[in-house]
Amino acid sequence: MPTATSTKKDLKVAIIGGGIGGLTLAVGLHDRGVPVHIFESASKFSEIGAGIAIGPNAQNALQRLSLYDDFLEFADFPSRNLFFQWRLAESEDQILLSETLCKKYGMASIHRAELLDTFIKRIPPEICSFGKRFKSIEQPDPSVDVDEEEEKKVKLSFEDGSTYEADLVIGCDGIHSRVRGWLDPKTAGPSAVAGSDSLVWSGTWAYRGLIPRERFVAAVGKEKGEFYANTAQMMLAKDSHILIFPIQGGKTVNLVAMVTDRTRWPERTPFPKGESWIQETSKQAMLDDFSTYSSELIKMLECIDKPSKWALHQIIPPLTSYTNGRVMVTGDAAHGGVPHQGAMAGQAIEDALFVSNLLSHPKVNKRNLSKAIQVMDKIRVPRANKVLQTSLEAGDTYEFRGLRADDPNKLGQHLVERFDHVWDYDLDQEYKDMNKWIQENL
Repeated sequence: MPTATSTKKDLKVAIIGGGIGGLTLAVGLHDRGVPVHIFESASKFSEIGAGIAIGPNAQNALQRLSLYDDFLEFADFPSRNLFFQWRLAESEDQILLSETLCKKYGMASIHRAELLDTFIKRIPPEICSFGKRFKSIEQPDPSVDVDEEEEKKVKLSFEDGSTYEADLVIGCDGIHSRVRGWLDPKTAGPSAVAGSDSLVWSGTWAYRGLIPRERFVAAVGKEKGEFYANTAQMMLAKDSHILIFPIQGGKTVNLVAMVTDRTRWPERTPFPKGESWIQETSKQAMLDDFSTYSSELIKMLECIDKPSKWALHQIIPPLTSYTNGRVMVTGDAAHGGVPHQGAMAGQAIEDALFVSNLLSHPKVNKRNLSKAIQVMDKIRVPRANKVLQTSLEAGDTYEFRGLRADDPNKLGQHLVERFDHVWDYDLDQEYKDMNKWIQENL
């Protein structure tokens, strides 16, 4: 598998979006000698949200991108190989059903901003432009003779009136992606407040809180508080669940409490038009959603002073292609969805590795670029879309609406095994499959 090189590739790549996926990809391309420029709409690189999980598959990809050592500076491994302990939320003792273990790398947690920082320091500032809100794309005429097409560029336009030309445009602009609309207008991202036809509300609201460790332990009690502050937990109940895990070297407890509207189950409840996906709410309204939970879990929730709730959306139906001509999307722009397997950031990182290896491949050049990126649809679409779909199913399972819902013991056993397909993905085989496709088609 390719590694860093000082040789420059005769390609010019534009990345739209400087989040986790965009910056990971930028590092991978830059290190492999593929000229790249990042366009970010904000005034600086930043991430909203709190802690995220980075599983073995994503850590494996980070290692192949030479980012793993940087990642380890900020990552926490609370119980090394433990993903979560699974417990019943309404039991006063939070009865343990089972626990899920990761292999080899273990399960890491990290604050989103810290993960972004690990990538920022690897990117030269001269390949970054800020305040660039993407507006439109003008692609080369597909009827142009292939020899002429070598010199054709994709023309990017931005809201400030500026333009940029590149051989390839990659949309890493998240679930709200504007670039996605240039694959198919029906899948374009939403406005600032409302969803589009391709973005469907899962029915779930997520309340998020970052709780200082000392406060968390004081609220819950020393013995159990210390244990939960060190050990990732998932508390399960019908139509709701809470997850807890440490970040920032154990100084902070990341708590996410989720509740799902299932009034139209098994259909998804439509999201009210015009409403914001992120809403301020009262502490009492949050507590009311979890009123049947054990007293210790209620005390944890009471540590969140100013709760906000996030409407979790998913691209439904999944995209059947991530490419169109000389445009592609990756990460949440391609397969954004719910976080119930702790796998969405990992898929963006896998995408970054794949695209970095693809564009740095010796046989990929300007003349065959439009065809070359079609291998993304052959290999990454099935992989990422499976993770997307099983993430939605995982949320149903946690809330006793999916597999084994009628038997907590069987549910516990199912949760031990259900993540293997995410974590055990063979990146070596993926590279071999990509290389085989290139040899046969380019």
